[in-house]
Amino acid sequence: MPDPSRVIRLDALIVGGGIAGLWLVNLMTRLGYGAALLEAGALGCAQTLGSQGMIHGGLKYALAGRLTGASEAIAGMPARWRACLAGRGDVDLSGLAPLSEHYYLFAQAGSLGRLTTFFASRALRGRIRRLAANQYPAGLRSLDGVVYELDDFVLDAPDLLNRLLEPVADRVFRHRLQACELTATDSGWCWIPPGSDKEVHTSRVILCAGAGNGTLITGLGLDGPAMQLRPLKQVVVRHPDLDPLFAHCLTGISRPEPRLTITSHRDPENANAWLWYLGGALATDGAKRSDEEQIDHARRELARCVPWVDWHGADLHCLTWDRAEPAQAGGRRPDEAFVSDVRGVLVCWPTKLTLAPDLGDRVLAHLDPPRFGSNTAPILDLPPAELAPLPWTGA
Repeated sequence: MPDPSRVIRLDALIVGGGIAGLWLVNLMTRLGYGAALLEAGALGCAQTLGSQGMIHGGLKYALAGRLTGASEAIAGMPARWRACLAGRGDVDLSGLAPLSEHYYLFAQAGSLGRLTTFFASRALRGRIRRLAANQYPAGLRSLDGVVYELDDFVLDAPDLLNRLLEPVADRVFRHRLQACELTATDSGWCWIPPGSDKEVHTSRVILCAGAGNGTLITGLGLDGPAMQLRPLKQVVVRHPDLDPLFAHCLTGISRPEPRLTITSHRDPENANAWLWYLGGALATDGAKRSDEEQIDHARRELARCVPWVDWHGADLHCLTWDRAEPAQAGGRRPDEAFVSDVRGVLVCWPTKLTLAPDLGDRVLAHLDPPRFGSNTAPILDLPPAELAPLPWTGA
């Protein structure tokens, strides 16, 4: 029997400090669970900070002109996040201000085709609103076309991570967990931190490590779930005359995906300037291009989609990263958050930032009532995890 004075008992040991792990440790702590989180590197260093921070209701998945399983699975997420921002949701995000209170769809005149009728349909009432020209956001005031306002909004990913870290910082540690450090027990798992005289006994191990889940699944000898990686090559644009813009460009789209998805962020190299961060079809298809090819293509897309800006003075850089997800037939995009219980290990992928509340629901459905909750955080001989730098710092 281990010395009781050396034993730390937890309801859950969470692995991975992106949006999924930090959301869960906040949610579980508020509900009285004893939880701790381990992050191998820096918090948010991969998918979370690489994301565009959109909290969206799925209409960008309905650009074929009809509602889909993907668009409806995510429809309620903006309202749930807004409740959190107001201090009334699953996780307390009060005091966190959005980068933009709305997201927009825009297209040049005459290029939307039958989507114009779809956007005006009764099925979308309350989810999308066509704007008059005098209501266009600053970045689109020179557009000769149409603009729609969505109920979606945008959070600054670093600010979100900071807000999630604040109430649980004493439960978040930097350590690259190796599968060999875990031993199955009758009541869960035992983890002995390297070089420590303590034993951590936890009812559940919860894997939220993104692409890192794959190594731990294999190392623990778990029978799945299988993982897929879908690469993106996004583009950071610096230009001295950019207004902030948070919008999907639909000009002349040839498939149900925005041609460009644009978010804006203060440039860490120039506090008075904004940079644009480009996703959408540009980033999806860009994974097959070299950086040079992607930059050339991005310049052509900007000239076509935002022709009122002189792009000759723009400075463009690529950021490449992988979306880690549960494997899907044909490598398609998952519609929902994913949780699988394999021998007492919960393997999780939120699949997209906006689905963090859905992931929380799914994890809680697998948990027994809390047994080891305490107002005192576990004392582990490990350094605290710190936030990762912005992905475009130095880019």
